[in-house]
Amino acid sequence: MSAPRPLVHVVAGLGAGGAETFLLRLLRADPRLREASRIVSIRPLDALSAQFEALGVPVLKLPLAANLRLPGHLLALRRTLADKDTRLIQSWLYLSDTLAAVLGAGKPVVWGIRSSHGARGKRLTGLLARRVNPWLSSRGPATIVCCGQQALEAHRALGYATERLHLIPNGYEIDRFEPDPAAGAALRAELGLAPDAFVVGMAARTDIYKDHGTLLQAVALARKQLPNLHLLLCGKGTDEEPIAALIRHHGLEGVCLPLGLQGDMRRFYAALDLHVLSSRSEGFPNVVAEASLYGCGSLSTDVGDARALLADPASLIPPGDASTMCERILAFQALPPAGRAQQIAANRAVVASQFDMNRIAQLYRATYEALAPGLLGGQT
Repeated sequence: MSAPRPLVHVVAGLGAGGAETFLLRLLRADPRLREASRIVSIRPLDALSAQFEALGVPVLKLPLAANLRLPGHLLALRRTLADKDTRLIQSWLYLSDTLAAVLGAGKPVVWGIRSSHGARGKRLTGLLARRVNPWLSSRGPATIVCCGQQALEAHRALGYATERLHLIPNGYEIDRFEPDPAAGAALRAELGLAPDAFVVGMAARTDIYKDHGTLLQAVALARKQLPNLHLLLCGKGTDEEPIAALIRHHGLEGVCLPLGLQGDMRRFYAALDLHVLSSRSEGFPNVVAEASLYGCGSLSTDVGDARALLADPASLIPPGDASTMCERILAFQALPPAGRAQQIAANRAVVASQFDMNRIAQLYRATYEALAPGLLGGQT
């Protein structure tokens, strides 16, 4: 008989979003957490379940769509959270937090807050994040882990229980992130980009908060001075009509190449000279760190904890400011090779020194053991 899996992670789906990829890194980095964990996915998004299962982490899929299966899936989730092997529940994102608090059967629950926007502008998720969960926060979770200081402050302002809010930032397996110039050159060649093209990119799903429109506007402005500029977009939905319409609106057909969801992010980042995040809101923007670790330049709007990831404050841009974004893109392009390399190295050093996954995993282990002593040591 296999050993019990006392730590249940309730996730809002297994797409390639920030929460899901962070959880994958966390379990990959820490054998004790990995061996104690199982996952329940409550939305049909599924890009990562095979990777969790390859680590030996069981995945139960209970998509809570509004159909005849919904009552059965809710009951199955309740049974999983209430079963004798479950000693601690970690939920990720607002819907999962709500369900874990309501269906947790008296087990200790850790909420995972991953944004600083409180789902503003989204109907159901916004209702949960801004109305329901602030009320539940003093009754349901034993602790609330925020991925960044801005996320913590934003949720304190929304009325979440202050005494339960704690900060554990994202972490990265530094030695897994290495630049791969050959892979980048291969992707550029496949896309028909000239060797001297200056390539900007953004890794982000299509979402109101990612603000692809501002990035496209900035690139259209920059192209007037830099005709060899190209833009690569990757992420769920970037190869669909809403983005295509924006590309046409800004006259960037053939200049902006939307690639959709990519399985090999090392290859994507390696093809870039500069990654630019145009988000209007973030918690802790993974892609800003990843870009630096993979060896390309990095600019970001000044959202969430982006300023903690970039060595030079001039790499930060006011949200929605296409003109400043254009200026910063052109300024990076104008740097000599040594200047670009120095900036990239400084950003990588910040991430490596402050956000190493081994240290972050220790903080999660300590949080879990405080709530369920012996959880990770084989005790019952």
